[in-house]
Amino acid sequence: MMNAGTQVRAEPYLHFVVGGEHYAAPSARVAEVVPEAHVEPVRDAPPHVRGVLVQEGHPVPVVDLSRLLGQALRTVKARPTVVVAQVQCCGEPLRLGLAVDGVGGPLELSSRDVVPAPSFGAAVPVDFLVGMGRHGEGLVLLMDVERVLSEPQLHTALKLVSGSGPSHRS
Repeated sequence: MMNAGTQVRAEPYLHFVVGGEHYAAPSARVAEVVPEAHVEPVRDAPPHVRGVLVQEGHPVPVVDLSRLLGQALRTVKARPTVVVAQVQCCGEPLRLGLAVDGVGGPLELSSRDVVPAPSFGAAVPVDFLVGMGRHGEGLVLLMDVERVLSEPQLHTALKLVSGSGPSHRS
């Protein structure tokens, strides 16, 4: 939900799809898009952590947005598209991968196109949804990538992908 003091500025967004729903994140927070990414599973990872993507020798935890959004029963692509976002954890910049079904083009949303996000009820944790944008004939949910995982969840994901390494299946 959008807090009373939260403002969603008009800015460019990257549009992507998860489970048939349209989402967007600020383009300034997107480091890159990796189509057909090879994501290695990680031992003992919580269900919302898809695994690790290694970029330039550095592990990037990858969040399975479909699971995080309560869509765990849908078919998941073996090699997802990963949106790599720049986030902060304890004041340090790091990269977080978001497994999505596909990426659309960039969006330019003016302030008149943006409205507060609706309440989705307690069943789905959507604190990271900060608004909705009118796009063409439909709506796109606006995501704050900084809030996709809570700080404890992010620490756990980082520890898993940095410390134990990926699980290798025989």
